[in-house]
Order: sequence, then structure tokens, then C-alpha cells
Amino acid sequence: MSTNSMFKRAMAATLLCAGAFAAAPSALAAYPDKPIRLVVPFPAGTGADISARRIAQVMSEDLGQSFVIENRGGAGGAVGSEYVAKAAPDGYTLLAGTLNTHAMNPAIYKNLAYDPVADFEPITRITAFPNVLVVPTSLQVGTLAELVALAKKREDKPLTYGSGGVGTTAHLSAEVLAQTAGIKLLHVPYQGTSRAMADVLAGRVDMIFGNVPVVMPHVKDGRLKALAITSPERSPQMPDVPTVEELNMKNAEMSVWIALFAPKGTPPAILDTLSKSALKALQKPEIQEGYANDGGKVEFDATPADFAKVLKADIERWGQVIKASGASAN
Repeated sequence: MSTNSMFKRAMAATLLCAGAFAAAPSALAAYPDKPIRLVVPFPAGTGADISARRIAQVMSEDLGQSFVIENRGGAGGAVGSEYVAKAAPDGYTLLAGTLNTHAMNPAIYKNLAYDPVADFEPITRITAFPNVLVVPTSLQVGTLAELVALAKKREDKPLTYGSGGVGTTAHLSAEVLAQTAGIKLLHVPYQGTSRAMADVLAGRVDMIFGNVPVVMPHVKDGRLKALAITSPERSPQMPDVPTVEELNMKNAEMSVWIALFAPKGTPPAILDTLSKSALKALQKPEIQEGYANDGGKVEFDATPADFAKVLKADIERWGQVIKASGASAN
């Protein structure tokens, strides 16, 4: 082969590579160019589902592509989370993860099929909900102090608390309360919060931690008494209910956040697009009002890196709580 031919081939190869590199940014800049699937690892109608649908609608308008909500419930959110962890990291399959799926499940499930840090790219939190401690009025307890005093008198026959299952926020809110107050409580897990609530209302179970929209109607009709809320501040929907910090139990605070995640390896430019779109949506008054009506509030992080710090702290905190409680779903 002549020197001239070799030079021409080398130049052609160089131009080809240059063209490929030049095409990459433009292809990335086109994101998204098809619908985005947002997996909710809980059934339709749950807090995570409602919150995901709310922000997805606004982000869809901003990005010019529809968001398809796909509910993949099971194992405390582990089924849907594993599915997204194994999805292609191209920005077209996202997860509406929660405090459960990413900070609690790793300690609850010994053989969890995903790693909350190594398998995901955090985008931002979108909202957070507190839990409210309620008791049936038949228990004749009017304050948290009275409940703690009763629990200490009943150590031979512990007060019971219901939840939607092992590892749920209702379960772990009660565990934190027991650890903070130094009392013994007996966990009664159910297949779903609605069944647990039915037995609390009937007086067969002594207490439960529930979301504001779930417990508020029963508090208003006098069947339940609200003793404390786990948020740092009082709820606008239930302004008469004191926070756990006001009751000298700050360690019992819990914000049940819902957040957006992408599979590990998703390009930074795509993560940036999603993060900016989510933050833009969360600034809208109608979004903030909607989450407030749900009993929560907008909870966002300025960057994915900021969210990653929050996630790390929550994994450490709840790992310690769960270890101390001995709770396990295996």
C-alpha cells in the first residue's frame, strides 16, 4: 500500500471518529425523545403512587414527553426497585423510591436483590410525609406522656401497635418511639395498613402510626385520639397535634420521603435534565398545594449530590434502629 493511500485511510478513520464524537452530544441533547417509564414499587392509590403521578404530569409538560406510571408492588417495594436497578441506564426507566425502599429495606431484608447506593443514581426527593401516632378513644389516653406511663405499667402485658407489615414506616415509627421512651410495645403486623387500622378503630389494637390523610377523618369523628406527629413542625391539617420534639422525643422524628432515582450509570447530562425538570415542577404552587392537601410537603434537594448525602444519613440511621429492634422480613 502506498504512503498516500495509508494517509487517506488514516484521515478517513479520524474523520469517522470525530463524527461519532460530534454526534454523541446532539443525540444526548435530544433526550427525551420517547415516553419515560416511572416505576412505583407500591400499589396504585398509595402515597408513593399519588405523589409520583402528581409530579410526573408536570414534568411531562416540561420535557415534552409522556410519563407512563407502572406499579410493581411487593416485598416492601423491593420488587419494583430491583426491576429498575437492572434496567438500561438510558433515562427512560425511573423509580419513585421511598424511605422504605432505600433506607429501611437494606436492613430489613438480608438477601435484598439490589443495593440502594451502588445500583441507583439519586435525582431528588419530591415530597415527605410525617406519621401521626393515634390511639382508640376507648384506651382513655389523652397525651403521649399518659401513653408512655401506661406502657410502663403494662410491661407484663405490653401495649400493642399495628402496621401494614414488617419494615413499614408504621412499624419502625413505633420501634423508634419504644427505644426513645424506654418502653415495651408488641408489634402486630398486618397485610396492609387498612386491616391494621380497622382493628385499631375497633379497639383490638392499642395504637398505630399513620399518614395524616389516613388518620385525620377518624380523629375528627372522635374514634381516634392523635397524640403526636413525627414531623419537625406541626401539620397545617392537624395543628393541635404536638410534634415529638415538643414532647421531648426528637429522636422519634421521621419524614417518609418519596424520591426519583435512575439506574446506576445513567449519563450525568440526563440526570441533570431530570433534576432540573423536577425542581422546576416542585416550585409550582399547584404542586405544593397538592402535596400539602395530601398531608405532606415539598421536599427537594438542590442537586443529586445533595440528595445522596441525605440518603447516606438515612441508611445509617435506620440501619441502627432496625438492628436494635431485631426486626427482619426473612
